[in-house]
Amino acid sequence: MALQLSGLSADDLAEVVDCLLLGAEQTANSEIAERRRSIAHGIGDALDALPTPEGSAQ
Repeated sequence: MALQLSGLSADDLAEVVDCLLLGAEQTANSEIAERRRSIAHGIGDALDALPTPEGSAQ
C-alpha cells in the first residue's frame, strides 16, 4: 500500500510518529497500542527511506 501526503514536512510527519507512539503508551487496549506502534514504525521507515536533501549533514 502506498500513501501520498502533500503539505506536510518530514518534521510534521515525525511529530505524527511521536504522537502515535505516545498514544500507544497511554492506552490500556493492547490491540490499539500495537496498531499505533505499527503505523508509527511504518511512517518512520518511509521517512528513513527518503533521499537526504542536498547539503544536509547526517
